[in-house]
Amino acid sequence: MAKEMNGVNPMFVVNLRFADDTDRDETLAEWGTRKILAGEGCELQRMGGRRLGFAGAVQNLDLGVSFVPDMPAHIIANWLWETVAKRGQRKFAVNSQRVLNLEDLVERVAAHLPMQGLHLQRLQLLQFKNLRDLDIRFSAYGSPAFDGDVPRRFSSHAVIGQNGTGKSNLIEAIITIFRDVDLGRDAAFDYELSYSIRGHLVKLQAKTGEQKRPYVWVDGRPQSQGYLLKNKELLPSHIFAYYSGRNERIEALFQEHQRRFNRRQEITAEETLPERFLTRFSGSEADIRIVEAIKRREESKTLSQFGDDRLRRLFYCRGGHSQLVLLACLLSDDPVFQKVLKNLHIESLESALFVLKEPHRLREKRRGGKFDEQELNEGDPRFWYARGNVVSEFLDKLWQVAWAPIEQEATKQIDFRGRSEKQKQLYLFVPSQDKLKQLGDLVGGTDSFFRYAEGAYIGDLIDEVRITVKKRVVGNDGHDGKVSFTQLSEGELQMLTVLGLMRITREDHCLFLLDEPDTHLNPIWKLRYFDDIEGVLTSDDAALAQGESQILITTHDPMMVGSLKREQVHILRRDGARTVVDVPDEHPQGMGVTGLLKSELFGLSSTLDIETERRLFRRNELFVKSPRTPEEDAELSRLSAELADLGFSTADFRDPDYALFVRKMAQHRRFRKPTLTPEEQAEQDAIADSIIDEILREEAGK
Repeated sequence: MAKEMNGVNPMFVVNLRFADDTDRDETLAEWGTRKILAGEGCELQRMGGRRLGFAGAVQNLDLGVSFVPDMPAHIIANWLWETVAKRGQRKFAVNSQRVLNLEDLVERVAAHLPMQGLHLQRLQLLQFKNLRDLDIRFSAYGSPAFDGDVPRRFSSHAVIGQNGTGKSNLIEAIITIFRDVDLGRDAAFDYELSYSIRGHLVKLQAKTGEQKRPYVWVDGRPQSQGYLLKNKELLPSHIFAYYSGRNERIEALFQEHQRRFNRRQEITAEETLPERFLTRFSGSEADIRIVEAIKRREESKTLSQFGDDRLRRLFYCRGGHSQLVLLACLLSDDPVFQKVLKNLHIESLESALFVLKEPHRLREKRRGGKFDEQELNEGDPRFWYARGNVVSEFLDKLWQVAWAPIEQEATKQIDFRGRSEKQKQLYLFVPSQDKLKQLGDLVGGTDSFFRYAEGAYIGDLIDEVRITVKKRVVGNDGHDGKVSFTQLSEGELQMLTVLGLMRITREDHCLFLLDEPDTHLNPIWKLRYFDDIEGVLTSDDAALAQGESQILITTHDPMMVGSLKREQVHILRRDGARTVVDVPDEHPQGMGVTGLLKSELFGLSSTLDIETERRLFRRNELFVKSPRTPEEDAELSRLSAELADLGFSTADFRDPDYALFVRKMAQHRRFRKPTLTPEEQAEQDAIADSIIDEILREEAGK
């Protein structure tokens, strides 16, 4: 696309159409034929002229753009705007895409920047469930909400829309795309996905009618799906999905990664040694070197086949994870973890009882007598002959710090139909926070504790953890401050799970997909939700600063989006068979709840209840009617009195201009419904503006 400039390949091309021949000639004389413009860490080099498809196009100039690494998009865009685009009546494009204003230029530039962190840039879906012709862009930077604001990078985005518009299906589509790529599967549907990660631009395009696997480009160069699997740093480290409740459809997308994870738990390096080598093994230094080489080779092969043995790439948040996240918070001195606990009024751990159980797969082997000699030799008899890193690196350490292990056989109900089964259980009691911290030190810290404990939970070795914490008593509620984990509210557990998981994996390039995580949150927590997320993902450690994640949230609640910029909000709606994605015209930040509900984001015609709104419409209708019958006069008086008690005064009707406005608006009855489409809102606004203009003209003519 562009020749090198000073040894640096330009990231993209800007196309400049001059206002007229004079502007062109003067500018070319000023710049010279080969002059490079430089400033603010950016460079421009003339690449030659060509004609573009603008109406009445005259000579255009192509300019290659390069810049220092990690240059923010808004700085590059501002420099380009001031240097190239703003003078005269010039028309401007980036890679042949027309730029309308500075805000548009920021978005165009950001789309061509390889970021160190993870950032989904654009997703196009031809058809996925009820999504049709979807085209959604996730801006990395946005325009300031207030004068003097500095544009900042967005790590979080919200998707809103009425029920049935496909918000959950959007999350499901993203999970399916990355699942199939990571498992080396064929594409399930047609799509195009562009994202930036670790300084690279990755584009996936699936055309199932042409080939089964998606086309892949990395930094503009064609690659293959296999290339991504060999270079896993080009994929998100982890994809977390959270749904407030049970979503079996979403959960099913994670089953294969969970199966591989469980298989990985049981693999030991000894299984991979060839039998012919074992029969000739003498214990010499040469034999030991051979063993180590075989272990490394086979372990690498196993890792590529079954994944990381501590945390899966695709991770579905379940109810049991909240217990483990709470323990991770309690054993950490991280100030962010401490803030999460403070918000939940939790001061310290009183005790934790780990209830382990015999995994179903091992119980079936025991009952069927299917254990082989190797499994019996390598397995740990304390834990029903389970084996692997979770046993050696976590359960063994838990045994060391726990008091008086107790074994028992219990009858457990396994489903809502009342069916039950007998389970062998092992109780390991951690009596204090000091003992929990000792366990954390033994396993390698907070992150390792969670990853190993989560592995035991998913591996069917942990049934539950019965936690008692000391809470700060707020008010006089009659307890002594000691609270069981089961007494925490659903809202507390949601905040704990989501924020804790984000903090634990903050150094990774993760994608968090949260489907209505606000279901059980109180208004205060909803208002500060996105601020809390930003705080959790921020690190004071410079070494972690590059590991940026991205969060995509679906919601119906205006309180959740009240702190966001317009570029962070995406409104899904139906337009015939198509799925349209709109970005608000105004920033939600500063609107307030009532303003948000009546804006294009939610489209309510009023925030009043239906009955009060009906009375207002009827009162205004009677007010503008002339003449009125005695019965209508009596009805108007009654409605005015009832509404006055609710704070709706008729005093404004004494203003003749207001009265005239009400009379004219009352004629447009089609807007009297609970919700308005964006087109109806625009039409209503236009009618109101025209009425006001008419009143002002009449006033001016008096």
